[in-house]
Amino acid sequence: MLRLAASVVFIAVATVIAVPMLDRSANGVTSPPAQPIHAQRPTASPPQQAEQRKAKPAGRRSIALKADRSGHFSVETVINGRRLPMIADTGATSVVLTAEDARRIGIRPKERDFTVRMRTANGETTAAPVVLDEIRVGAIRVRNVHALVARPDALHVNLLGMSFIGELKRFEMRGGELILVQ
Repeated sequence: MLRLAASVVFIAVATVIAVPMLDRSANGVTSPPAQPIHAQRPTASPPQQAEQRKAKPAGRRSIALKADRSGHFSVETVINGRRLPMIADTGATSVVLTAEDARRIGIRPKERDFTVRMRTANGETTAAPVVLDEIRVGAIRVRNVHALVARPDALHVNLLGMSFIGELKRFEMRGGELILVQ
């Protein structure tokens, strides 16, 4: 529970810090420039379905995610061709990957890349801005997604934030489900 609380604080702070960075990026100003990451294609990825609920189709190019007991929307995504479990979080400005999962899909920021400052329950830290080639959730695909990579042990869950969700036609909460529509 403490890890979850620390993760929520991490995302809240990342949101406050990343919004200006993403706004500047959208207006053509970047500091520093985030380069698209080209991860290697997957060899094999162990299924982690025991802890996750699968997304179910809710129509053409839409997904309905059911909340788990704690109210989180777990979803299996495919990022740059590799499967990654995430929690959909409309309160997070950006997609945020754990350092460990980023490494697993071929994203290895250098020390100098950790330029986005943030405060967490464990203190102040930094994250590395990246641009993911593609994120897929079922039939939904979004390309060139701005994201952050957390430092090792700073975050214990990947977050599917608004840098992905905001690119969709719409999203809505309905009866314990988060509906994503492209």
